[in-house]
Parts: sequence; C-alpha cells; structure tokens
Amino acid sequence: MAVRTIALVDHTRRHRPPDGALEAIAEALTIQIERDFCPAWHREPVRVTVGGRGDKIHFFDTSHDAIDYGWHYVDGDGLPYAHVFVEPSIKNGSDWVSGRDAISISAGHEVLELLGDPAANSYCFDGRDRLWAHEICDAVQERSYRITAGGMRVPMTDCVLSAFFNHRADGPYDQLEVLKRPFTLDAGGYAIYQRSGAEHEQDAKARAFKVVFDKALPRWQRRQKREDWGRTFWRLIRTMGV
Repeated sequence: MAVRTIALVDHTRRHRPPDGALEAIAEALTIQIERDFCPAWHREPVRVTVGGRGDKIHFFDTSHDAIDYGWHYVDGDGLPYAHVFVEPSIKNGSDWVSGRDAISISAGHEVLELLGDPAANSYCFDGRDRLWAHEICDAVQERSYRITAGGMRVPMTDCVLSAFFNHRADGPYDQLEVLKRPFTLDAGGYAIYQRSGAEHEQDAKARAFKVVFDKALPRWQRRQKREDWGRTFWRLIRTMGV
C-alpha cells in the first residue's frame, strides 16, 4: 500500500529557512504523525517530505493581513493544502525551529488539522447542547514538545486525541495529557461551537456559531483569528456563508 505524502514547499524570500531546517521539520512531522497522531486517530501513516508529490504545505513570508500564522482548506478537486506564514513568528521573537511561536509549530498545527478535518467543516456533539468544531490543535495550541530530527530538537504542537471529541470517553484527551475532560480548553486555547436548542428553529441569530477563548489568549490573537484571512474566520465562512 502506498503511503500518503505531504510536501513542504518554501516560497519565502525575506525569511528563508536555515540549511537543514525544513528537512528537520519534515522529519519531525513524519515522526509525530506516524508515532503520535495516526495511532491515536486510527489513521494510515503519512510521510512528510521537502518538495515532491503529495498534499502541499506552502510557506510564505506574510499572509494577506500580515498577522495570521496559517490556514488549511481543500481546492476545487477536493485536494487538501495549507499555507503557513513565517513573519508573525519572526516578529514574536521565534524562528523556524526555536521559540514559543516557532514556525515548525505553525506548520505542525496546519498539517495535523489538515489530516483531521481537511475542509474545516466537521463538528462533534459534546453531550450537552453544543456542536464543537473538529479542530485538532486549537484547544491546546499554546503547548508544544520537541522531537529530535535532523540533528535538531524541533518544537511540535500538542494536539487533542480522539477521546477529546467523545463526552463519554476516558482520557488521555491530548498528546501531553494536560486536559482533564473532553471538550475543554487548556490555558491559551480556544474553540468554535454552536449551541443548539429548540428555539433555534425559529431564531436565525441563535444558530450562529460562537468562538470561545481561554482568558490567557492575548487580545491580539483573538482579534487575528476573527478577522479576514484568519483560520477561524474561514471556518465560519465555510460553515455559515457569512
């Protein structure tokens, strides 16, 4: 059986990766996906390469509004792809493989969420009255751990496990085991959900999706996620047509 591949494609000009950095990120992502992600989500193994065939993760210096870290979607043929923007990490004192906002973390965030929900349009019932967006990293987005690859210790994002989206499941609920219950947020995490209820059949506004942020998430990041070209903005657009 052929192993699915994801190809990292660098388009940066001002913030080029140091020698070996992109290869180290690809190797670390392959380890994370095959060792941590696929077994937990019962998925087939995925290999990450630099260039070549496969679903594309494109790296650019900046996004349309210059503050987004990245987003993922599917093209007109249903093929998934992602864009990762490096300048926000650089401006926040990080680089490709070091720092709290390392570009490797942004890349991993998009890769894992692309694997979990390529079109960003799936939701899960929390057992009460809400449908939560099937986002793999948002609830624990401030956590990371390192994987040794290419002679570097590459920061990789934490991610939720399948039990997170099952209100009856026992933990662990994320890779680093920081969450104690399903459908909860770690410090600095956030989620998109829709609250359901009988009255919503009559009230169009009540059907609107809400975004909930942990209080530790800075205001500028909350604003960035709601504004044009942010990942949250695009999920709401795709789901609601607003």
